[in-house]
Amino acid sequence: MTGFLQYAYVFLWAILAVLMFFIGKKQGLYAYLLSVFFVFMAVWYGLRAFGGLPVFEGVPGYIFRGLLIVFLLIILYLWWNSKKNAANNDENDSDNKND
Repeated sequence: MTGFLQYAYVFLWAILAVLMFFIGKKQGLYAYLLSVFFVFMAVWYGLRAFGGLPVFEGVPGYIFRGLLIVFLLIILYLWWNSKKNAANNDENDSDNKND
């Protein structure tokens, strides 16, 4: 990856983190969690771009992948839980309308 792209990714993740933080006021927990994820990505890519650390190789690469899986599982659980709650609310609303 070229030097320019390394810096561009850092700024991209940082801008997305700030954007999701401000959207979080409207969207709630999902946006704040994604903001934390984007901060993590900005820091991780920043370590490579500005520090020259090999964060995608060896043990740090495995830690990176593991943390990505954890974020993915948390986001999927929250999405699944919200869909389940929405279905329960729709079912309760339809029962109340029939009474």
